[in-house]
This record gives sequence, structure tokens and C-alpha cells, in this order.
Amino acid sequence: MDLTQHCKICDNKIIDFKIGTLCELTDKKPDFQNKCGVIKLDVEFEKEIINVNIEYEAVLKTKTNTIGHLVMYSIIALAPLIGGFLLGKFVFENGVISTVPLIIMGIGLGPLAIAFGPLNLYNTNLKIAKKKKNNLDDLCKMYGYRYGIDITHLKDSLGNKSYETDLKIRKTSNTL
Repeated sequence: MDLTQHCKICDNKIIDFKIGTLCELTDKKPDFQNKCGVIKLDVEFEKEIINVNIEYEAVLKTKTNTIGHLVMYSIIALAPLIGGFLLGKFVFENGVISTVPLIIMGIGLGPLAIAFGPLNLYNTNLKIAKKKKNNLDDLCKMYGYRYGIDITHLKDSLGNKSYETDLKIRKTSNTL
């Protein structure tokens, strides 16, 4: 694991845009082996837990919309594909060769591409959010912390999203 991941949740960090992340106590870059002996997990730790879990749940909440979008546009794409095929079959049986059915079928590929775009975006966002959450959970386990978080998703009349969180952190004796 990248050492700056530890610094990301620590209150003793200094961010220098030329040098990078430094420890406030040593004024040096992190240089420990497995875990930091002087890490201070307080405000930044809580902020990171809240932000990572909100991001993860926000991605999970888009799953239904993504699948609905996929189904709707797939059905829209099937109409010209099937229609073009049937028209081509009918025209060919009557002894005419035409490119019109191929053009109609080609038009059906547009909505099919639109159908899979949000699905790819959802899968990418989910993979990123899962990785962040797993890294955070590994750090929590490493330093002997467990947390429980309840997130309430709120939306105002204009569609702006906000979140209320109830975070409970407890120190355990289990560390890696």
C-alpha cells in the first residue's frame, strides 16, 4: 500500500505542492515500513470515512437507473434492427436487392451504443469507489479501528443532493 494513504487520514500531514505529502512532526516524507507509529487519527480520519462511504453509496444508488437506461435504449435499438432485417427479408424475397434495410439496421446501432455508455461508466465508478473503500477499511483494520456509518441521502426541490451521516468509530485491540 502507498504510504501516502496513511497520511491521507492523518491529522499530522502537511501538503507541499512541490515536495508532496510531509509529516508535520518530522518535516519529512513518510518512511515507515508497515504502519506509522505517530499517526493521529481524528478529524481527517472521520472526513475520509464519511467521504469514501458517501461516494460508494452514491454509486450504488445509480444502479437501478443504469439498468433501466440499458433496457430502455436496448429496446429502442432492437426496433430498427428487427425492422430492417424483416424489410430486407421481404424485399429480397420479392427479387430486389436494396441497401435501405442495412441503413435502417445501422441506425439501430446508435441507440445500442447509447445503451451501454452509462453501464460502462457505472462499472468504472463502482470499481474506483470499491477500491477506495477497501483501502480505507484495510487502514482501519491495520490501526485497530472499526466504524459503522448510516448515510441518509437527501434531495431538495431543485434536485441538489446532500447527505446526513451518523458515524460511530470504535477502537479495537485487533491490528494487523
